[in-house]
Amino acid sequence: MRGEEQWRGRGRGRGTEAKERKERREEEERRRRKDGEKEEEEKKTVAVMAEEEDRRINPFLANPKGPVIHNLCAAATMENRISFRKRLKLITDSTSSETSPASEKLITDSASSETSPTSSEVIASNVDLLSEILLRLPPKSLLRFMSVSKNWLDLISDSQFGSKHARRNRNRTVSGLFFYHHYWSRNEQVKSVSLLGQSSLPTPYFIECRRVRIVSSCNGLILCDIDCFIHNRKTTCYVVCNLTTQEFTRLPEHGDTQPPAYLAFDPSQSPHYKVVLYNYTPPSYQLDIYSSESKYWRHITVDALPVKRLEGVFWNGAIHWLSNDHHIRFDVGSEELIRIPNPIAPKILPVDKARYFGECDGHLILIQMRLRSAMGFRILQMEMDSFCWIVKCRVNLRPLISVFPEINNTSKDYKFHVLCAAKGVNKNELGLVLATAGKVIYYNLKGKTLKVLRDDFPKGNFHGLYFNQYHYTRTYQFIESLSPV
Repeated sequence: MRGEEQWRGRGRGRGTEAKERKERREEEERRRRKDGEKEEEEKKTVAVMAEEEDRRINPFLANPKGPVIHNLCAAATMENRISFRKRLKLITDSTSSETSPASEKLITDSASSETSPTSSEVIASNVDLLSEILLRLPPKSLLRFMSVSKNWLDLISDSQFGSKHARRNRNRTVSGLFFYHHYWSRNEQVKSVSLLGQSSLPTPYFIECRRVRIVSSCNGLILCDIDCFIHNRKTTCYVVCNLTTQEFTRLPEHGDTQPPAYLAFDPSQSPHYKVVLYNYTPPSYQLDIYSSESKYWRHITVDALPVKRLEGVFWNGAIHWLSNDHHIRFDVGSEELIRIPNPIAPKILPVDKARYFGECDGHLILIQMRLRSAMGFRILQMEMDSFCWIVKCRVNLRPLISVFPEINNTSKDYKFHVLCAAKGVNKNELGLVLATAGKVIYYNLKGKTLKVLRDDFPKGNFHGLYFNQYHYTRTYQFIESLSPV
């Protein structure tokens, strides 16, 4: 009888053990499913990041809306996504090997438990690692990711993160162009065109005032003058804004907004910017300089600038102007005005022959034409280290007439106008954004292909895009950026 009871006790013990083993298996299965769901979520996040990286690598994606003559690039390739995932893994491995003691303790404690953390949990718990990954994404994606969690919102909206992102991403792509025509009515002073296929661009009208006018743009920041009231007195003030983040800062009252104004900003060198006004106050010429670091205006007296049109370009730490005989630059750091005689070769034509003077991919670009009706020209390029002009290439746009025969019906002024020089999909290939016959097109110089960016601009001097030697319509570049203002 006692042996039977012992046998039954052992039977009950075996049944309990079997039940416990079954429960453990079910728990492990639930844990595996949970880990699988987390890994799937991580894959989706990486896929989103990879897609955004593809768009950053291939900026001139075809716009499905509107007429397109030739697409400048195909859709994002699988190689780009694989490359991004490899880089993401390298970042994870390298950063994990250099974790702080607190992070090492977190990982060790997690590893000692029944289940090790997934890579997404490691990234989420390591601010340095998460920041390193997010810094590689374009601004538009980061703004969308701010809604993921409060931690992501705090990280991405931090001014130090914005400055670091702008400093790390030196290859700044021109996302679009703004056009301002002083004949346009108040309600449509600013028109725009996207170079990336976006339906619209952000505008400075988030600044609540009656009038907003763009006067300068530089590396992601925009300088505007606005109507405002100070001490119950109506006046005009300068405002520096970031259209990507919809942030702005009103500068201290200056008192005069008639002089040409220039915004000088290079986030790869400094998070601070300067605003430079060139003013003639008889009997001297004066530069008024505002620094975002000091927060006040300074006044210095300089020699007269021998230029007919005060349309300067900020490049390589200085504001540059052209005259018939000299190349003038104002070093923003040292606040020194330097004149350099134009070279004998290549020949620099008189300044009224200049069709474009601007910056592109770290180079200063000059395009000149001898005749208004000319369809051919050469592109001059200045290198950073030499300050010497070289002939980059020669361009013949006459084949455009076969695609757009209405070019021959344009006014006697010019057949086309160069709005911007920009890099395409291949960073070694230069392209031009042109305005002609009511259209804005992108022309790839190497592939000799073109893409219509916009064709709904009305024709005419007062409502359309009207350009001539006096540049009634002015063009300003829009670059996505997280730079704080």
